[in-house]
Amino acid sequence: MSDFMCWLYDHYIHPYLQSQPMDDGDTFRRSLLESGVTPAQRADVEAVLRCCACQSFLLGLRTGTGLGEVL
Repeated sequence: MSDFMCWLYDHYIHPYLQSQPMDDGDTFRRSLLESGVTPAQRADVEAVLRCCACQSFLLGLRTGTGLGEVL
């Protein structure tokens, strides 16, 4: 990823994702993931999540998804 995308993920995308409410199922799956992987695997999962989140953000920009919504 480019330096800009890394910065954008760290300062905009990740904080936004963390601020979204989680239901009981989300909390359960997250705890399973955190307790069932090694530190090396956790780093790999974070890298995959970072890549997918950035690509999803870029896809939204390309397609204009959500541009008409009021926050």
